[in-house]
Amino acid sequence: MDTRHVEEFLVFAAELNYSTAAKRLFITRPTLSEHIRELEDELGCELVGKQQGKAMLTPAGKRFVQTGTHLIESVQAIIGEYRAIADNLLTVTIAQTNLPWLESILYKARRAVQEKHPGKQIEIVTASGPCSTTDALAEQQNDIVVAGCKSYVASPKRQMLAEGMQGFKVRTEEIKLLMTRGNPLFEASSINAADLDGATIMLPPDIYHGYLRDGVADRFAACGARIALQTMSFADHFEYFSYDFQEMFGIVPTTLVPRFGIDAREECRAFSLDDLPLETDFYAVYTDGFAASENGRLFVEEMQRIASEEQG
Repeated sequence: MDTRHVEEFLVFAAELNYSTAAKRLFITRPTLSEHIRELEDELGCELVGKQQGKAMLTPAGKRFVQTGTHLIESVQAIIGEYRAIADNLLTVTIAQTNLPWLESILYKARRAVQEKHPGKQIEIVTASGPCSTTDALAEQQNDIVVAGCKSYVASPKRQMLAEGMQGFKVRTEEIKLLMTRGNPLFEASSINAADLDGATIMLPPDIYHGYLRDGVADRFAACGARIALQTMSFADHFEYFSYDFQEMFGIVPTTLVPRFGIDAREECRAFSLDDLPLETDFYAVYTDGFAASENGRLFVEEMQRIASEEQG
């Protein structure tokens, strides 16, 4: 039912004159008559009749004045409710693989926004699959992603953020190398970069290009190791960390070692190189559009404040 026709009928019911009602509604008299007929057809009864040549409401028409009034009031209340939700609801989508670095900050930020602005509602939802890259962010599969850059890369050379994106540093974290039983170095008590000469490091697809960009292979070469960087289409981090690397190596941020039980698995070993420590600076990244909205701005401000406090 077109509620505009109901509203027009209610104006006509108050005037009982097509011309006067049409003038109030800023429509033509024939248009008003047509709309009332359409309303009658939908209800299956006459709402308007004639008595002594003058328009009058039928019994059904008089009853519909009350019904229509309640209907319009209900519709207006619904519209008001959902307009308020639109102004106060923020849904933040983040890839599952990004959660370890962001989950604490996300939930703390949500609580802080809602404490300061009780009417605001923030929903945090996770997206499965390869949605943890800035490419996915640009394609609007995500609202916030985590992007990393090796700590040895000078600030002017950091090119993580494409046009239309911005972000802030969340934390710096040690990156460990990962191997599985059967690797010749599995039982070695200490390992240097040169011990990996000729080896391949298998990377998750979401960080492969970042390792190329940050010159990780060149860093190894400076320590006497020629390595190759390679990737496969792992569906997610669960598949990656269950992979048998054989004579290859993987990588694992320190946060993910206990999260994926790597420290408790006899067939896995996460280790650091004695002469080549690897650290990544992780950034929360989002689009200019996300930060420009009122709710997005409030949320980002709280995230930045919390991240700054946690970094000391």
